[in-house]
Amino acid sequence: MNIFRKSLQEYSIHHSESHSTAHDRISQLTEVTEILEDNFQFSKILCVETGASKSWVDGMVGYYFALLSYKTQGIFHSVDNNKNIEEEVFKAYNQLNPQLDINHTTNDSVDFLKNLQFIPNLVHLDSWNVNLKDPLPCALHGWREFEAIESKMPIGSVIIIDDNWFKGTWVEWNTWQNGQIIYTEKLNINYPVLGKGAHIYQYAISGESNWEVLSKPLVGRNIKIIIQKIS
Repeated sequence: MNIFRKSLQEYSIHHSESHSTAHDRISQLTEVTEILEDNFQFSKILCVETGASKSWVDGMVGYYFALLSYKTQGIFHSVDNNKNIEEEVFKAYNQLNPQLDINHTTNDSVDFLKNLQFIPNLVHLDSWNVNLKDPLPCALHGWREFEAIESKMPIGSVIIIDDNWFKGTWVEWNTWQNGQIIYTEKLNINYPVLGKGAHIYQYAISGESNWEVLSKPLVGRNIKIIIQKIS
């Protein structure tokens, strides 16, 4: 069993034990694992995650990437602009595995990526919450993160962008107020793709970029878009 499968297995055990309601994370990371197995070219994983993982409520996906970095004696560094979650981030990882040597910075993710002190070969973009009724801000932020880091990454590097929905998908969308759902409606995705990676995806498939899309444009659920630098 390779490091990708081992990391997925360890993540899945904790996911199950935590009774996480983020059920789509297992299917997403299974696809990530299969793609990394076939395409990732580096022996040491140097990883950045934007939008810090801190609990199983949102799936704690950073744990999977932290495991990969740990198993290859690499680097895992997360960034989030919310200073109030710093302690939660370190506590969450320490409770899962005290041996994990994670790094975390409180900063704007775009500024952080522009001034990163190491060159990553694996990046997980997961900051700025999606609002499918106003999807442009998160897509623009995702694009700015991509612009900040992509030229620094070596050929063969992989970028994974969370929270995307392709045309033909429908979403049961909740409107929240004061921590409670006040309205639920069915939203149909009528654009080619909406989400954090919408602009990045269109650029990668344009034929004018040095990135190619490795993931499939699956319809029916939340998808992680996965791209690889080819030149």
